[in-house]
Amino acid sequence: MDTVARQKQLEIITRCKKNIPTFRFDKDKIIQVLTNLINNAIKFTEKGSVTIATSVKDNIVQVAVSDTGMGVKKEDLDRLFNYFEQIGGKERKVGGTGLGLVISKEIVARHNGKIWVKSEFGKGTTFYFVLPV
Repeated sequence: MDTVARQKQLEIITRCKKNIPTFRFDKDKIIQVLTNLINNAIKFTEKGSVTIATSVKDNIVQVAVSDTGMGVKKEDLDRLFNYFEQIGGKERKVGGTGLGLVISKEIVARHNGKIWVKSEFGKGTTFYFVLPV
């Protein structure tokens, strides 16, 4: 992941709060979600940056992974969490199975959380997920 980001000369920015409360979750599974979101951000970003940020509000931890990539067209947003969907994959010539976001959504849901995306085509994408504390 870091090697590809370096090859593309992408800046990786972290804005993580230091005072996140302790709470129970499956560390390996949440790492899997983060790895998938960060890898996707790097894969679909040719220049600029990828930012990972956290925040806490009302006993909810929010994680955001943002990129300055191509973004997703509004009409394609609903398809991102479908099995085997690869939005723009053929045009962008990127690999993958189209399962990463589906699996991430399932992991977050099993933690009583929620995952969603906001994107502006041509400007970038941000994936958010929240987990209860």
